[in-house]
Amino acid sequence: MTTGSVQETDMGVGVGLALGTLAAAAAVYTFVTPGQFQSALGFGAAVTFAALSVAAIHIWG
Repeated sequence: MTTGSVQETDMGVGVGLALGTLAAAAAVYTFVTPGQFQSALGFGAAVTFAALSVAAIHIWG
């Protein structure tokens, strides 16, 4: 019988979903922006947010 309590939160899921939403928005920005530099910024942001989303789920999940 265990006497201690384990606190578990869904913070990793929430942060992961928020960053995933930002990654999706940045990917959309990549396709709708007119210039090549702006597309590159959108792509870079999408990759960065996607990596942070996966990291958040692994760290807090």
